Amino acid sequence: MSDFDERLRSALARKQPGPGFTGRVMAKLPERRRTPWRAWAAAMAATLVLTMGGLKFRDERRQAEEAKRQLMLALEITGEKLALVERKLHTGRQQ
Repeated sequence: MSDFDERLRSALARKQPGPGFTGRVMAKLPERRRTPWRAWAAAMAATLVLTMGGLKFRDERRQAEEAKRQLMLALEITGEKLALVERKLHTGRQQ
């Protein structure tokens, strides 16, 4: 093995950190607040989006049900009118 390979292996070898390492790292980290307002804001936004989506779905369903009701009424009226025309045609042929 070459001298370069040996030095590279030594440089990349696992080593234990020195005393006080954890304390030094923790001291450099920014202090966290106790209230995670961003998480609350994200949760509130998600709740709002889901609520609005649910309300829109409910409104669209109501509109679809109303359209169906109107269609059924129109078909019923059309059927009655066709039956009336058929009766008139039938009675006209008999005379």
